[in-house]
Amino acid sequence: MKVNSKKNIFAFIRDDLRRLEEYLARFSKGLDGILEETVKNTLMAGGKRIRPGLFFICSKGENFNIDFLLPAAASIEIVHTASLIHDDIIDKSMLRRGKKTIHNIYDNNTARFVGDYLFTHTFYLLNKYKNPRILEEMSLAAQNLVRGEFDQIKTKKLLTQGESVYLKKIIEKTSSLFKVSCVLGGILSDLPENEIKDMQRFGEYLGISFQINDDLLDIDNGKIKNSIGKPTGNDIRQGNITLPLIYALKGRKFRNRIRSIFEKEVISEEDMKQVLAMLSVTGAIDKARQRLSHYLSEARKIACSIKGKERREGLVTICDYFRQEAGRI
Repeated sequence: MKVNSKKNIFAFIRDDLRRLEEYLARFSKGLDGILEETVKNTLMAGGKRIRPGLFFICSKGENFNIDFLLPAAASIEIVHTASLIHDDIIDKSMLRRGKKTIHNIYDNNTARFVGDYLFTHTFYLLNKYKNPRILEEMSLAAQNLVRGEFDQIKTKKLLTQGESVYLKKIIEKTSSLFKVSCVLGGILSDLPENEIKDMQRFGEYLGISFQINDDLLDIDNGKIKNSIGKPTGNDIRQGNITLPLIYALKGRKFRNRIRSIFEKEVISEEDMKQVLAMLSVTGAIDKARQRLSHYLSEARKIACSIKGKERREGLVTICDYFRQEAGRI
């Protein structure tokens, strides 16, 4: 399986993802009023469906049954969408994937209730499997998502935090859904516990890689930024300390400049330009890339050891795609 572009990252499971889109569309159309409109504009607004894609790959085997798996795949994408809606409220984001966010169109309460509805619907879907472990794993993932958000709020503008604090936050906030996607795929495929654990570790490392890549995109002034609907330096504006910042803050000059900016009520475009210019000469970007490469390599090692040809090749393909995308930053 060779990856050449974003468009065919999941070419080998295109039909499965098409069925998922149809399932999600039926779910959206079955709602009423504002709920239908908001869910349609968020859940159906695009995205690469990486998490349910991972779920489908980890479910591949002799007994693969798309009809049986669709509720679980939908629940993964729905809870991810719910988390994005809540993120946008916290971050006061005006755009998501190039479109106005729900709280920007309506208000915070409307957005919050939509996110809550999606979270609760996730467990309704998973209950169809009559398997307590499925509900337990998703409950744990949802708890970690919320805990990660709390930890991010608590550590905003905290310039002394190190890489270990950062990793704890992103394992909770980002890796949790990657891990549960892989775990649910293994459980619903009746895989042995040791194989499920391997896929869980794969999901954790891939999730870390994904977040570091997102950190790097946040400070990218180039062509990639123009296609993802997020302004450059958005994390800095929010006071979030990302991995490149953690490395750069080891330098006194950069640390003093960031401290003076974080003390301001409003961060200007000129401030951002200065910070990004300083950041580019600290060596922090290269060091963050090295860490991304490390976690991707760890994920790929695990992927190569996974039993089942389709699962193994699929997970390796995802790693190679992530490395290709990271190389464009």
